[in-house]
Amino acid sequence: MTGAAFVALDAASGRLPLVSVDLGYSSRARSCGIARTGSSECEALTFGAAIDRVLEILEEDRERVLVLEAVLSTFHDRKGNPQIRCDEEKGRGWYWGAGVLSLAAATRFLGELAKRLKAGPPVLVVEAFLSNKTGPTAHIADAAQIVRQFWQTPPVRLKEGVEPLQVIRGVPSVRVFPVDSRSKREEARTG
Repeated sequence: MTGAAFVALDAASGRLPLVSVDLGYSSRARSCGIARTGSSECEALTFGAAIDRVLEILEEDRERVLVLEAVLSTFHDRKGNPQIRCDEEKGRGWYWGAGVLSLAAATRFLGELAKRLKAGPPVLVVEAFLSNKTGPTAHIADAAQIVRQFWQTPPVRLKEGVEPLQVIRGVPSVRVFPVDSRSKREEARTG
């Protein structure tokens, strides 16, 4: 695909259908959870299979908003050092710790989608962040929670100067979701 394959979701876009991906980055485990509006089915897939599935979903319906539970932007101070993008990241080490792995996963995920998407309008993209996890939660439960709560959850205020991944035009908003008790119950059932 030529041009920008991904564009940050504009607040004026309205309530479009979603495909939510709790993005993991494992060589063997089904570390990616996928949920979407209009379907009660959630899927747990490997990283490569998740790329294939999201590509299918976006080719079926290009108006879907792609919501990734992964870091899609960064912020650096005047000295070039990574810093928090918003108050919700304070004390978490997200911008220099685990979030960096999700940034690498998102870079690869979006890069592969961009190479394989057929010509057409760019895909709207936004970042989700599940906060205050006390431990692991089921990937499919996290993706489903994001779909359920997305339009009721306002974006957080990002610092001036936040920069998106290079494959995204505009800075994607970040929506912070509290860990849902359903996610914890689902994890207890699926082990």
